[in-house]
Amino acid sequence: MMKKVAMIAAAAAMVLPLGVGAIAPMDAGVTAFAATKAAAKAVTYNLISSKSLKKTAYHVKSGKPALYSAKFAADKAKVSLTKKGSLAGSTTYYATKKIVIKANGKNVSRVYITSANGKVKGWVALSTLTAGKFMAADGNKKGNSFTLVSAANIKKSAYHFKSGDPVYYSGKFAADKSKVTLIKLGKLANSKSYYATKKITIKKAKKNVKYLYVTNGKIKGWVLASALTAGKFMAAD
Repeated sequence: MMKKVAMIAAAAAMVLPLGVGAIAPMDAGVTAFAATKAAAKAVTYNLISSKSLKKTAYHVKSGKPALYSAKFAADKAKVSLTKKGSLAGSTTYYATKKIVIKANGKNVSRVYITSANGKVKGWVALSTLTAGKFMAADGNKKGNSFTLVSAANIKKSAYHFKSGDPVYYSGKFAADKSKVTLIKLGKLANSKSYYATKKITIKKAKKNVKYLYVTNGKIKGWVLASALTAGKFMAAD
């Protein structure tokens, strides 16, 4: 047991160098997250694992997830988390490290994220984030217009998703020019199969991005193709 604890502590030391645990204090001018009104107390958890990640973009699913600073014990597999604020939506964050802690009897994953300008830094629950960069169309009820690169009908094909709660949109196509407006309708329900019958490619942030038109009962709309996996949903997924 002592050997396992020592190994985890050693791994944390390599992945999380000195200084990471004590996150720099928030700049008073930063508005990306709100400071807590009173000094929060640190809560200590058992550290199950820690590792570095390939730099990956995320954005907030909803609400304002809590952001924490972390202090790692030098001689045992422990980490103390202190709330320092909350993340704002409409922003892209980049994860570079991941830890798994034991909280309320369950293994919980947290990732270390930074904003593009480097001013927002800290640990946040992975379950509160969605993989991918924030796009302006997310959460805009009036929708956003994009250049339509191509559109085609496709053979009816089954898809499902494993994570991320993909957003689906209605699409309004311009009659006299190659434009489409995507308006958020909601998020796809878990544990279901969806059937794609159409495909479009739009120009978003100077890149060609594909969307599929999927249906399942009352759910009908355009979904980012990269958020879906080909094939019917299986309970084992």
